[in-house]
Amino acid sequence: MKNKILGLPKAAVIVIGIVITALFLVLMNLVGGVVAHLTSIADSYTLQLIAEIGVAIYAIGMLFLMGYQQSLKKTGVGFLRGFYIGGFMVGYCVYVAVAQLFLQSVSGSDGVRSAGGIMIYILTMFLVGMNEEVIMRGIVLNLFADRFSNTRRGVLAAIILSSVIFGAAHIPNVLSGVPLSSALIQALQATLLGVLFAAIYLRSGNLWICIIIHALVDFGGLMASGIFGNGDMTDMIGSLSVLNLVVTVPLFLVPCIVLLRRSKLDEIVEMREGEIIIPSEREGENIATVSLVLGILGIVTGFVGYGAGFGLVGLLGAICSKKIKPQQNGTATAALVTSIIGLVIAALMITAIMFLMPVLGDTSTLESIMNQ
Repeated sequence: MKNKILGLPKAAVIVIGIVITALFLVLMNLVGGVVAHLTSIADSYTLQLIAEIGVAIYAIGMLFLMGYQQSLKKTGVGFLRGFYIGGFMVGYCVYVAVAQLFLQSVSGSDGVRSAGGIMIYILTMFLVGMNEEVIMRGIVLNLFADRFSNTRRGVLAAIILSSVIFGAAHIPNVLSGVPLSSALIQALQATLLGVLFAAIYLRSGNLWICIIIHALVDFGGLMASGIFGNGDMTDMIGSLSVLNLVVTVPLFLVPCIVLLRRSKLDEIVEMREGEIIIPSEREGENIATVSLVLGILGIVTGFVGYGAGFGLVGLLGAICSKKIKPQQNGTATAALVTSIIGLVIAALMITAIMFLMPVLGDTSTLESIMNQ
């Protein structure tokens, strides 16, 4: 079927990509609606999990039908280098998770969902990441990239068009009760995230990197409801405002530009032509330098807990650099050490803050300590 579709005009291929995405959304809402109508399940994440299981069958089936099943088997540049390529998103996921933990501590609320509820939440986030990446990057992006010319312009067109479709696919959240303004903000954010995920996938050649990072993004963003039981998924999405857009647009746009700069677009074109890109020692040195800077930032910001993201990405980069240039790479060694120190400091501070915040927020406990 893939070959027949690729023989169609570009406009027809784009329409097919939209239809594949639309069917995914229709099936999602249909399964969720039927389950909600036929059962007494009230938990939004349980309903979402059932719906995700249903559409997983569609997503995987469509992946095989379109002939892109190999995208789940290819590891491309490997997991280590793949996560480094997606380092910004790895660090962002850590930052969001830490921020959610701090906010929970400051709020003084000690409510936590049951172990079963948390497991359902984790499985739901994984399936959301897997299903959306299989459909949007595994099928739609690959389909567009195969149909458009394998040039910088063609690759960019495939990335942008598939990402716009990905963003627009979030607007139907209004059917779940999300305000239109919040749904539009989420759609714009998702479009930029789509560009990031597409860049990570095409540069790493590993769809599982995107699946894992996508799941972690959703996990961190919805922790307040999924872990601590503060509202539900609709409440979290409905809380998005213009302020979120002001912050996230430049935050996501910069790494998009970095990941898709001219030289890296050329590498993507070469990889799609079957060439194996072997990193040079110069690139290994550059990675080591960046990792050292991240390690130092990890130490500096580790004292407020947020250094965990810098430290983790610095650690990934240092190991990558060591593999590229194993000899006479003192910068990578320094990056390795500083990154580990930053991670340790951040872990200790996160633990301390998690224990101290509830105590400091409880004035009666504080007074009893002061009176002793």
